[in-house]
Amino acid sequence: MLIVLLAIVAGPCLAQDAACKNAFTVKLFGVSVHLKESPHPEIFPNRLDDKGYITFNYGAIVGYDRFIVGNKHAVRVEQGLYADCAASLAGFTHIGLRTLILQKDRHSLNGGIGPTLVYRKDWNRIVGYKDDGYFNRRGEWQYKFYWYAGELEYNYSLSGRTDFSVNMVPGLPELISFGVGVRQRF
Repeated sequence: MLIVLLAIVAGPCLAQDAACKNAFTVKLFGVSVHLKESPHPEIFPNRLDDKGYITFNYGAIVGYDRFIVGNKHAVRVEQGLYADCAASLAGFTHIGLRTLILQKDRHSLNGGIGPTLVYRKDWNRIVGYKDDGYFNRRGEWQYKFYWYAGELEYNYSLSGRTDFSVNMVPGLPELISFGVGVRQRF
């Protein structure tokens, strides 16, 4: 689905002149930092501490930006697929507006906000998990839709159009997640 959407949005742009602004991002995801103690850290097999405050989540995020005002404001479509804190299959789908917050030499900071769907294999199948009702359930999946979810992204220009990229997703008040990768502008 994401690849089809990228082709529809980017295709006409690539056929136009070089003034067209796009970016494609690939990141490894990540690390989650929990802001409060989990009631069941024992179900987090990749936790770094006994209380589950810091947990590895192995996966990837791909994103596409279509700049709509110069190279400062964009629409981003993003898809993540990863193993969550309980090492269960999880993911998110996001579309939102992004803006350049700060740029100095090779450094830039971008922020974004928009609707996001987060989903995971139902944790109720995991021994020791007590459902708090936060996620909705459908079949073997749990999900949560957010009308607005945000992201901060730091980019360091490695060359003319390639950036080293680090993102922080605040899942407040529960956790903050981090990813690292590259952004290619074209």
